[in-house]
Amino acid sequence: MKIKKSLFLIARVAVFGALAIILYMVPGLQFPIFPGLPFLKIHFDEIPVLFASLAYGPLTGTLIIFLKGLFKLIQDIGETGGIGVLADIIYGLAFILPASFIYKYHKNFKMGLVAIFSGMFVNLIFSSFIGYYLIYPLYGFYFNPSASSYNEAMNTVFTLFKAANSSLTSWSDPKILFEFLLPFNLIKDSVIVVFTILVYKPLSLLIKKNDGNNKK
Repeated sequence: MKIKKSLFLIARVAVFGALAIILYMVPGLQFPIFPGLPFLKIHFDEIPVLFASLAYGPLTGTLIIFLKGLFKLIQDIGETGGIGVLADIIYGLAFILPASFIYKYHKNFKMGLVAIFSGMFVNLIFSSFIGYYLIYPLYGFYFNPSASSYNEAMNTVFTLFKAANSSLTSWSDPKILFEFLLPFNLIKDSVIVVFTILVYKPLSLLIKKNDGNNKK
């Protein structure tokens, strides 16, 4: 029985992981929404991850995130030194873990919405504040190897935001957080939530039917 469960887990991770990777790699399915800030991209590969997390639980979702990250690393290592993958893993876990844990113990439509929006809220906080205070400094050090301090690294990233909004005064300007990071993450998360809600019911019925056939 344990072997069968393990095989089902591997199959689910492989299927939904492959779907997430395809959505990430298809040209045109990831795009920036702020001119001059190409690293703030909308992408759809988190939709199958959230769906699988709700359908099968947090372990499945976590494994998919790491599988997706492994494939992304091949492309990302030369572009950002793997920082983009690190960010994806942190943000992804912040979304799917609270959502899947809540839904795992309260599987009805009302609690499903509570679970999804709870995950969205946690992700919004993590992706905005962790991004600002951890991920972006790492980008600064990566793109400016001569940076010897946190301030120098942040000033490197600040030049990109300054190009997008000339009224910014420094990297500590709160406009970066409230005019760029929070709005971007809110839009991105809203897209993921809307698509997940739209496809969850019909796909979950197919999954239950297929799982029922496999158990016979």
